[in-house]
Amino acid sequence: MIAKVMAGATPSPIRTIIRVAGGVSAMAIIGQFTLVAAIPLLARLYSPADFGIFTIYLSIVNILGSIAALRFESSIYVVENKVRGQVAFKLVLLAVFVTSVTTLAAGYLLLRVAPGRLSHLVWLVPIGMAGAAIAEAMSCWSLRFGYVRDFAIGRVIQPATMAFLQLIFGVAQLGGEAMAYAHILSQAVLILVIGTRILSWEDASGIVRAPWLTVVAAARREYKFPLFDLPAALAGFTIINLPAILIGSLFGASFAGFFGVAARFVTAPIALIANPLGNVFVAIANEGRNDRSLLGTARGLLILAAGVIALPILGLGLAAPYFVVPLLGEPWMVAGQIMSALACMGAAQALATPLQMVPTILRRQEVRLLVEVARTLLMFGPLAVGVHAGWQPLHVIYLMAAGGAVGFALSAAASLLLLTRDAQSDGVCTTTELVE
Repeated sequence: MIAKVMAGATPSPIRTIIRVAGGVSAMAIIGQFTLVAAIPLLARLYSPADFGIFTIYLSIVNILGSIAALRFESSIYVVENKVRGQVAFKLVLLAVFVTSVTTLAAGYLLLRVAPGRLSHLVWLVPIGMAGAAIAEAMSCWSLRFGYVRDFAIGRVIQPATMAFLQLIFGVAQLGGEAMAYAHILSQAVLILVIGTRILSWEDASGIVRAPWLTVVAAARREYKFPLFDLPAALAGFTIINLPAILIGSLFGASFAGFFGVAARFVTAPIALIANPLGNVFVAIANEGRNDRSLLGTARGLLILAAGVIALPILGLGLAAPYFVVPLLGEPWMVAGQIMSALACMGAAQALATPLQMVPTILRRQEVRLLVEVARTLLMFGPLAVGVHAGWQPLHVIYLMAAGGAVGFALSAAASLLLLTRDAQSDGVCTTTELVE
């Protein structure tokens, strides 16, 4: 799709990204709109504690799902052709099977110490993390081989299906655990529908027939992904998802529910716009543009993200305390206050998200690891200080969000620095070739 857009007259890279990302964003808007629109109804069908349990489940799944394939799914971005891609996909499936079984075994060992309402998550988490990893591998395949339209369709299917099922289960009064069941079922629908669209019979056969020795060789060749990208991804997803778990454990499941709803509102613009911009940036990078062109595109994306995403998030944070109670009801007043606290971090995240895959594209996973470690310290250091000092939950969240904002700004700066250095190297090589 991107190749077709870029054929003929050469358009501005930013215009190309906006044009293609617009289609992805349109689908994401529909999907995220169903989630956000369902919140007022879900808030009356489920209690804050139910939301808290689901938030904890989803946070664990997001963290473990990010490493379930040992980050080999990211290697699909850089494979030379579909034959290599099939090998990489089989490697992903093998890694997901091993990590899911390991997680299930570990969960049953921890079953005795888990609170009663969390015990059912022992077998749900491995299923959810496996589904998340396979769906991510399909996303990588879509972006690498030009199935951007099918990738965009996936942005509608999963959230819309989950919201619909959660509403149905809530009306049927199946309990708070049904929110997690709805998530797993929506993953299954996503994998089935998108898998049949992006994987031909030849692709599926190639994945099955890929020799195990070739798969092992691919794992050795792409060792940087589990060595550097895995801990970096773990740190990155921990930054986003662990706060809800910690807040639930420190201040109760209801507070985790407040935090989860607030975070869903704040991160909606990021999912709607910033993520599609980043996805299309990856796809365009795989079209073979040189580093100097990518640097200019990245700078344009930062300006675009600042005006279209970051500023609206800050405005949302200012207005949140005034509209949350009329929208969700009096019991959810704290969620509006948390939205105000998270707005600054959300704005910084909006700037960093479009460029988050730059280290992977440039095969500089070690840089990403260093950045994510720094971000982890900046995020959880203040949280630990606030809890140790005995601050109120809102004050702790404000301090944590301030550290998170600095961390996301650092991530964006690191991506720009990598692109700048590579662009300068590209310029030096070009000059040398001209002299010769």
